[in-house]
Amino acid sequence: MQDIFKEALEIVSRGERAALSTIVSSKGSLPMSKKAKMLIRPDNKTVGTVGGGCLEADVWAEGRRVMETGVPNLQHFILTEKHAGEDGLNCGGNVEIFTEPITAEGSRPILEEIIRLRRQDRSAVLATLVSGEDSSAAKLLVHRDGTTFGTLGAPGLDLRVREEIGDEIDENLLKILNVEVETPAGPKEVRIFLESIVPAPALYLFGGGHVSLQIARIAKAVGFRIIVVDDRPMFANPERFPEADETHVLDMDTCFDALEIDEQSYLVAVTRGHQHDKPVIRQAVRTNAKYIGMIGSRRKIALMWKQLEEEGIPRARLEEVHAPIGLNIGADNPEEIAVSVVAQLIAIRRSGGKPVHTEAMARETVSPLP
Repeated sequence: MQDIFKEALEIVSRGERAALSTIVSSKGSLPMSKKAKMLIRPDNKTVGTVGGGCLEADVWAEGRRVMETGVPNLQHFILTEKHAGEDGLNCGGNVEIFTEPITAEGSRPILEEIIRLRRQDRSAVLATLVSGEDSSAAKLLVHRDGTTFGTLGAPGLDLRVREEIGDEIDENLLKILNVEVETPAGPKEVRIFLESIVPAPALYLFGGGHVSLQIARIAKAVGFRIIVVDDRPMFANPERFPEADETHVLDMDTCFDALEIDEQSYLVAVTRGHQHDKPVIRQAVRTNAKYIGMIGSRRKIALMWKQLEEEGIPRARLEEVHAPIGLNIGADNPEEIAVSVVAQLIAIRRSGGKPVHTEAMARETVSPLP
């Protein structure tokens, strides 16, 4: 996944202009993610997408206009047959797309701050003024600790945004905040778009075999940060895992002592055998990781659960582990297993905290051995 903010910063650093289109509200069936952005570059190429077909062509044209005039605009689209039928898009909803100019003078400071936050694995909420008397596209970045960067142009608006944001920053936050302000002409409602800026979720792969290799490749492509852990140097190294952000050679019995696991971490046990999976799960269930999964047959899992329960680990906690791992798509080779596992990770990630019911798949005939 290409980082649109990073691409935008590179453009303005060269002294060029661009335009950024963002879906700020939507209703009904859409042909794209609700958390979608498209950067229109000065060479007319685009990065990202807000849909496709006629919709994207219209947004691209608006992006060119905004780039030239420097004036942002909020567009409202009703996705009827014009956008759905002619281009094969299965949609029929309403969507609002805000397009703003990206320039060195107006955009570079906030872009640099966003990139800095991401490099430090920190979270924040980005507030953008998408309507008002001047549609200024003013921005305010509110860090997790409550400190801010930038301004929406009025202390009252900045304060209202800070009050709206709680202690936790949800990765899937997308929200329009309507605020009434006083103007010389009387009360006026302005709209502020809130979106989360969070680090890529960390996916810890325990085991560096064939299955882990394929999971790393697919998970990296959909936006996960990859950390590979194995007790063998030949299976945990950057040459074998070029997609990995980190590789660690650690003893599986104590590896968690050297890892930073938090509530946004995803843990996947795909080692070369259950004697190595067992210590991983033993440590994993004592963390607050968002996801824990383990490869294996139901018979072997049942036996391991019995042994761990005898060690004092509550059965209820073990039942929260996704085992056998992955969605039931009938996979029978490492590549297909990787698809099923990453699909399950995406389902958990995009659930917004809601319960996710995913049917796991047994793997009696597939070995994770390298």
